[in-house]
Amino acid sequence: MNLSELARRDVGWLSGGDGNPCIISTRIRLARNLKGFSFPSTSPAETLRKIRERVFRACKSISLLKKAENIRLEECDDIDRQLLLERNLVSRGLAFSSRPGGILLGDRELMSIMINEEDHLRAQYISAGLNLFDSWDVINRLDDDLGGLLDYAYSGKWGYLTSCPTNTGTGMRASCLLHLPGLGMTGSLGGTMENINKLGMVVRGIYGEGTRVMGNILQVSNQVTLGVSETRVIDSLKRLVVQVVERERKVSSKILETGEETVKDSVYRSHGVLVNAYKISFEEAMDFMSNLRFGVYNGIIKRDLNTLNNLMIKIQPAHIQQIEGSCMNDSEMDIARARLIRNALRKSGV
Repeated sequence: MNLSELARRDVGWLSGGDGNPCIISTRIRLARNLKGFSFPSTSPAETLRKIRERVFRACKSISLLKKAENIRLEECDDIDRQLLLERNLVSRGLAFSSRPGGILLGDRELMSIMINEEDHLRAQYISAGLNLFDSWDVINRLDDDLGGLLDYAYSGKWGYLTSCPTNTGTGMRASCLLHLPGLGMTGSLGGTMENINKLGMVVRGIYGEGTRVMGNILQVSNQVTLGVSETRVIDSLKRLVVQVVERERKVSSKILETGEETVKDSVYRSHGVLVNAYKISFEEAMDFMSNLRFGVYNGIIKRDLNTLNNLMIKIQPAHIQQIEGSCMNDSEMDIARARLIRNALRKSGV
């Protein structure tokens, strides 16, 4: 697979949604292991290659994966691996692991499977907006099909057996990627994150575990997988997300009521920087695009939200280098990033 072409493509799971721009995407991920094999961290390389090829073969006969592409990580250089991480197709742990890993990439990147990360398989389905139950239906069908071809490690007492005890049981992680600029502007985002953690959920940055929040974008997911059903986890997460988004709406309304001119100035200044900057860092760009997104869905400025969503992915370091076709230092990437943003926004009429 040509990953430079992947870098130029729009991300499938950023399109559509339920109309609420604060909820960028929904993801359901299932961790599974094959019976009779030790976990990847203790398996020899040859065994992991056999597991990978067994999974690739099984997936060929599954209707949901007819258009899927196979990626063997040994064939990827560091920029390729970083690109896959930036597109949420691989975890940091697998991206830079020396073990024989793989990715099975479905149509439009909605569905994918990591092979030989912490577990033998980590299948995920990502969709735009708040579509937790619909996403669960899709990934559950895939899991049933794969389970009919691969013998999963399963205990009648404990459920699906996983490398990390916190995933044992359902093996499921459900998450939503949220953009909360109003809470960020008022300094309330930190307190909201603490409250979410107290309710038994986990808050992470855009890349998942171990990453920080940038551009007021955060990922909220379940923590408990043992002793609860998948539907109960999904229902709890959905109710929490709805509450958080409602708080964001109220805070945003308050901001516009008490400081509309100041907010408008911030939105238009952000727009001005993005369409005119010669050089810009990733973190700067994310902050300015957060302000611009806020302006778009509060009616301050009329612009193409889909363009902004995809830019948040494409302005990352590996994407920049793949699109430009060369390795770059930080300064060169900042210049190329600004050029990419200028061209994309002007082309789309932003």
